[in-house]
Amino acid sequence: MGELHIKNHFVPECYLKNWEDENSEIHIYRLLVTHYNVPMWQAKPISSIAYQKHLYTQVIDGNESDDFERWLDKEYETPATKVLEKAILEKRLTAEDWSKLINFLAVQDVRTPSRLYEHLDRGSDSMESSLESSLSELKKRLENTSLVEPNESDKKYNDLSSIPLKVTIEHSQDGRGSIVKAETYVGRNSWIYSMKYLLKNTSKVLHRHKWSIVKPAKGYKWLTSDNPVIKLNFRNFQDYHLKSGWGIKKGNIFFPISPEYAMFVQIGDRPIQKGTRLSIENTLFFRKIICENANRFIFSSFRDEAVKKLNPRKINKDQYLFEKKEFEAWHKRNKSYETDFN
Repeated sequence: MGELHIKNHFVPECYLKNWEDENSEIHIYRLLVTHYNVPMWQAKPISSIAYQKHLYTQVIDGNESDDFERWLDKEYETPATKVLEKAILEKRLTAEDWSKLINFLAVQDVRTPSRLYEHLDRGSDSMESSLESSLSELKKRLENTSLVEPNESDKKYNDLSSIPLKVTIEHSQDGRGSIVKAETYVGRNSWIYSMKYLLKNTSKVLHRHKWSIVKPAKGYKWLTSDNPVIKLNFRNFQDYHLKSGWGIKKGNIFFPISPEYAMFVQIGDRPIQKGTRLSIENTLFFRKIICENANRFIFSSFRDEAVKKLNPRKINKDQYLFEKKEFEAWHKRNKSYETDFN
C-alpha cells in the first residue's frame, strides 16, 4: 500500500498548479487572521497549502487507512489532470473529457471544509430522523416474525460503504420482548459515506447539463478559493445567493479551472459559445462571488489588491485559535469513534 497519506489536500495540487506564478508559488489571502499585522498576501508552494492532516484518514479493521484519499486520486484527480491541460490549451474536448471534468467538479464541491461544516451542522437531525424511521420499520417487521439472535459481526456493523452504525439487541428478562438499539455518530465516516453517495449517485445530474468554458474580460483574471465550486441562484446583481444546487433549473454553476478559464452552466439553457469572454460587468460579478464563496482562503496567481474590498478579512484571534484547535483534535476524536464502531 505504501506510505500513509496524512496530508489530505482538500483542493488538489493538480488543480492549484494552474495558479502558480513564475516562482512556482501561489498567492494566498487569508480571510481569518489573528492580528492586523499579518500580511495581506503570502506566497507559498502548492504542497504547503489547502490541506489538513488526516482529514480523510479512517480507522478500518484497527488500522489507519487512506483508501478514500487514494480513491479520489485514482477515480477523479488523475483522470482529470490531462483534461484540465487540454481545456486550458483550448484543445477540443471529447465527451469522455467532459465527463472527467464534470466528475472532477463534483469531487471538488463535496470534499472541502465548507461542505464538512454543512454536514456536521445538519447531520445530527438527519441521522436521528433516518434512525427513527429505520427502527420504526424494523419494529413493524419484527412484530410479525421471530427474532433471530445476531452474530458478533451483526452487532457491530460498519464498513466503508455504509453509514457508521452499531446495532445491538437486548432481550427482556421475562423473555416477552426485546429492545433493538441503533447507534451512530456524525463525523468523518458519515461525511465520507455522504461524499461517496453524492459522487456515485447524485452527481449524475451534472452530466445532463450543457457546459461551457468561459474567459474573463480582457485585463482580468479568475481567482479561486478553498471552496471553488460556486452554485449560484441569481435574480440580479444585488439579489442572489450561493446556496443553490446541482440540478436547480436556471441555477448557475461556476468553477474556475485557471486564471483564464472557468467551467460554467446555466441549468436548462443551451451552452455559451466556446471561448466566450464575459463582459466586464459579468467578470467583476463572478470575481466577487468567487471571493464571497471562499471559506478561509482565496488563491491568486498574483497579489490581487482588489480582493480586500471583495471580501475583507476578519481579525479574530480567539476564533482563529478555536478553529485551529478543532482541526488538531479532528483525527483523535474521529479515530476514537471509528475504533468503537468497527
